[in-house]
Formats: sequence, C-alpha cells, structure tokens
Amino acid sequence: MMDGQAAMGDMKQKIAAKIFAHYAKWTAAETFFCRKGCSLCCTQNVMITAVEGQIIYDYIAARKMERWLGERLSVARQTQPVRLTTNGFARLCLAGNVEDSDEEQASHAGICPFLAEDCCTIYAARPFACRSFASTRNCHASGTACLPERVVVVNTVTMQLIEHVGQRGYWGNMLDVLLAQSRHADNREVKKYIDEAFIDAAQARILRAEPIPGFLLKPEEEQEVQEYLHTVLAENIGAATVGDILNNRAHG
Repeated sequence: MMDGQAAMGDMKQKIAAKIFAHYAKWTAAETFFCRKGCSLCCTQNVMITAVEGQIIYDYIAARKMERWLGERLSVARQTQPVRLTTNGFARLCLAGNVEDSDEEQASHAGICPFLAEDCCTIYAARPFACRSFASTRNCHASGTACLPERVVVVNTVTMQLIEHVGQRGYWGNMLDVLLAQSRHADNREVKKYIDEAFIDAAQARILRAEPIPGFLLKPEEEQEVQEYLHTVLAENIGAATVGDILNNRAHG
C-alpha cells in the first residue's frame, strides 16, 4: 500500500502522462520535418521537473538499467545554472520586471548522454521539452528549427502546466534533476554508481518549480489556448478530472 507522498507522486505522473498524450493529439495535425534519427535538438540543454525525472527513473528501473543510467549521469560536463523557471519568468514579466527576466538559456550544451546512434534510448519516457522539439524545415540544412507561432505558444503553456503539476519539486537541467533525485529512496540502485560530489554540485544548480502565475498571451492567442487548456483539464484520471485534482491540491 502506498503512503500519502508516494500516492501523490504517482498521481502527478498520471497527470503528466495525460498532458503528454493530449499534446500529442493536438500536434498530430501539424506537419513536421522531423524523422527518426534527427538529433540536432538532442543536447544537454533540457529543462524538466522532478515529476518527469521520476518517470525516467521508473522507466530505467523497469528495464533494470540502473548502472547504465548512473554511468551516464557521472560523466563530467559543463552545465550553466538557470536563474528562472518557466513560471518564474512569467511571474516577473506579469509583474512588469522585464529587465530582471531578460535571460537566455544556452542554445547548445553538448550532446545528450541518452543519445545512441542518433536515437533516444529513453524515448518513451522523454520529458515534455524533448516532446516539444520539432521543426517544419530541415534543421541540419538551415541550422535552426522553425515552428508556427501557435505551436510555440502552446509549447510554452504546456511547459507552464507541467511545472505547475510539479510545483515545489526540483526544476532545472535534466541531468541535474536526475542527479539530485538519485538520493530518493526509490532510486538508490542508480545512486550507488554516482559520486556524491556530482550530486552535491547538481543540487546547487537546480531551482524549485513554481505554480502558474498567469500566461503571457496576445489577445489573438487566448481563444485557442483556452480551448486547449479546457480539454487538457477535462481529461479524466479515475473519477476526477485533471482540473479537479489540481484545484484540490492547490487548495488542500
């Protein structure tokens, strides 16, 4: 029988899975250039929540790949600390502190250690940031991705929603979050392959996920985003909707 904390963690993962599935349906009508083997976006510059991190850990545990993960998390690398979460950035912008929020993440930070022969080895458990990577043109030829503005907006809104689900938990670079989460009792089989110094350094770099303060939308974007959010929040988990669960947790 799960304790309260474990049950809440399981519920958060179920909500994240619903969001992933709904986003996949929403983007199904889009035409992207991306194909299996496209990997230009697969760098270490991926931001995730602890909820998404635990989805990866559970995927690894089910396949008994703990040593594999521990070894990949133990490779020395350069990671730039992040100053703001997605919702933290929105919070400052909505408060009018645009200068304080004017910060860009590094566009490239090394190849993702989960990449093998240009394919993702944890594809089924990949976080939302990876799921949102797409382009309507050949990135290798042009050097950059290209997305319709409406997709960029929904990507940002979805990232905000996932951060809201994981609020108060870890938020930051994927590898840093995974390192920090190795100290969780459920992940101890991975931790024994990692030097404590790597974990200490990672924990010093990560932030805490924040609740949604609001969305940065243009008037012409509001209707589609509201429709998108409405259908996401109406998704059922058992007898309750995602919206009901999030509201109950917010006020509980």
